[in-house]
Amino acid sequence: FWLKPFWLKPIASALGSGSFDCPAHARTCRADTMMSIEAAREAASAKAKEQIEAQLGEQAPKSLKMLSPCLGGPVKTMETCMCVVPADQQEQVKKAIEKYKNA
Repeated sequence: FWLKPFWLKPIASALGSGSFDCPAHARTCRADTMMSIEAAREAASAKAKEQIEAQLGEQAPKSLKMLSPCLGGPVKTMETCMCVVPADQQEQVKKAIEKYKNA
């Protein structure tokens, strides 16, 4: 194109490449950092939930394993049918369910 934006060249060189002298760019950078932290937190929460689901799926009595798909997964099944869980494992299962809900 024959009209080149000659007035933008001094502005671009004054800002420098990669510098955050401009407050708008600094805010964008902070927002990106906050979003990446939130995404990492959500990923860790999802991973913790998956681990708890796997743990409760393995610990579930055989009579409850077949109900798991009907009741919404191993966590919900164990919570609903706590009376079937052996007495010595009930506290451990309750703690795992609380972790799942808080994660």
